Amino acid sequence: MASTNEVILSARNLAVGFDSDTPIFSGIDLDINSGEIVGLTGGSGSGKSTLAYALLGLTKHGAVITSGEVNFNGQNLLSLTDTELEEVRGRDIALIVQNPRAALHPMYQVGRQIGRVWKSHVKNSIQNEVERAIDMLRLVGINDPEHRAEAFVHELSGGMAQRVLIARALSTDPKVLIADEPTSGLDVTVQAQFLDTMWDTARKTGTAMVIVTQEPGILSNYCDRIVELSSGQISHNETATEYFSERPSIAIPSGSGPAATVVENEEILRVENLCKSFPLRGTKKVVQAVDGVTLSLLKGESVGLVGESGSGKSTVGRCLLRLIESDSGLVEFDGQDLSQVTGHNLRKLRRRVQIVQQDPYDSFDPRWNIRRALSDPLLTHEIVPAAEIEQEIRSGLARVSVEASALDAKPKDISAGVLQRIAIARSLLTRPDFLILDEPTSLLAPEDRKVVLGVLQTLRSELGLTYLLISHDLTSVANACDRVVVMYLGQIVEIGPTRSVFRTPVHPYTKALIGAHLNEDPAVRRVDHDDRNDLSGEIPSPIDLPRGCYLASRCPSAIEGCHIEQQVLRSISEDIQVRCMRAEVPISANTSQG
Repeated sequence: MASTNEVILSARNLAVGFDSDTPIFSGIDLDINSGEIVGLTGGSGSGKSTLAYALLGLTKHGAVITSGEVNFNGQNLLSLTDTELEEVRGRDIALIVQNPRAALHPMYQVGRQIGRVWKSHVKNSIQNEVERAIDMLRLVGINDPEHRAEAFVHELSGGMAQRVLIARALSTDPKVLIADEPTSGLDVTVQAQFLDTMWDTARKTGTAMVIVTQEPGILSNYCDRIVELSSGQISHNETATEYFSERPSIAIPSGSGPAATVVENEEILRVENLCKSFPLRGTKKVVQAVDGVTLSLLKGESVGLVGESGSGKSTVGRCLLRLIESDSGLVEFDGQDLSQVTGHNLRKLRRRVQIVQQDPYDSFDPRWNIRRALSDPLLTHEIVPAAEIEQEIRSGLARVSVEASALDAKPKDISAGVLQRIAIARSLLTRPDFLILDEPTSLLAPEDRKVVLGVLQTLRSELGLTYLLISHDLTSVANACDRVVVMYLGQIVEIGPTRSVFRTPVHPYTKALIGAHLNEDPAVRRVDHDDRNDLSGEIPSPIDLPRGCYLASRCPSAIEGCHIEQQVLRSISEDIQVRCMRAEVPISANTSQG
């Protein structure tokens, strides 16, 4: 069912502020039609999330709705009692928020949380809560939903937790779905599949959707209309085609690679047959997280490690740092076997190998100001005399273009983009040789993402650093990395130079990964093409892995042997390795280094 002219949700003269004299926005008039997908966008601090919440009659951070109406099916939500609003929220209007860990209860299994929300609004269904939860987890692409329904939120990756939140919101078949940055932290394949599902749902059921996002690819590929906020007012309210007509289309980079010095034939890191599994609570089974990973990095090289949520890429990073212990395999840093390093020597080694994590707010002690947070590694590793610490941390902030005034602030008082740059500055204070960057830009706004990547590029060139960039953001990897390592279900499926992998991917999973990238041209929307380079079916369970190729059940090119024979990572050219028995040397393999 396409969008209609029937208005299902509208705002009139809506104003939100901290009081009547301090507005966030005012005089907002907005109509949402049945079956329409509206992209609500704007820069950081523009009020787009505040407006989305106000459409539910909600505010946060001390703000209040100071005037106006929000009408749903002819009923002013702002005049309803709390009890009446509870009947509407969750049943007729659902909300998906950005931070799933804050929205999901840590003490209840996720299946129970989905089932309870559904049951509280749907009284007469013959389906029980457990069945509904499993069906919804399956809908949003979570593998082995029967087991995942029994998990607690801390046992799930960030991407899986977000999909649980999406499953809970969709369980009541709402008439309006408001999604506040719903795909932040998701891998591109999962993001595309979820957005495809949202788009198909709107078309089939007439559900209206409001997607709050700064991502141009989401706006251009999935939204019928774009509403942009600026300085507390609606600056644009037009079709996606009109909105993007004056904006240059940006395709995925060809992977020309950054300008940096790589020391040939000098390995800084060597990993051989790394394996890691986790026991499944209450059973004798295990989750296979990393399965025989072998790779190496040269000094000064930047390597991108990509793959969807649960592929094992972050587990690899933690094993390299020995934040968790691997089951088997060799990890050798600068010629030293890390399994033989213990105690004081391990602490000294960690000075040379640092990590920048995904969520900067989780990376800092909320009780400490920035000065103390930056002083701590200098004191721990005795990098400089105590008298020089203040100057050292000020120099560190200057290196990432952050003002020294941030030193007295707490993490909560700093924007995510600036705090992530401070996290990078902190990691460099120990003067490391090797940085593991674990999704360092996935939670940042596009403009902050560009700034952080620019800082990392500059630092790599100036300091001769080696990077392992763990990311699902293909644009970042294409711009920042010399080589790409692609993982699927704990295994490496393809390794190659960045330009080769992005121009002529070989493995079917790599093709699907790159095919899921969202361009910024609404004239060639992903949803308008039947052939979306999708993989079929669900990801196999890491608890009961297939006998043969792990991708065979989803791969459009699989033959009978793929389901039986274990695949091995093999070289098909001088610099390309692929785990696929049917892989052939790409035509451009010999010319892609250009």
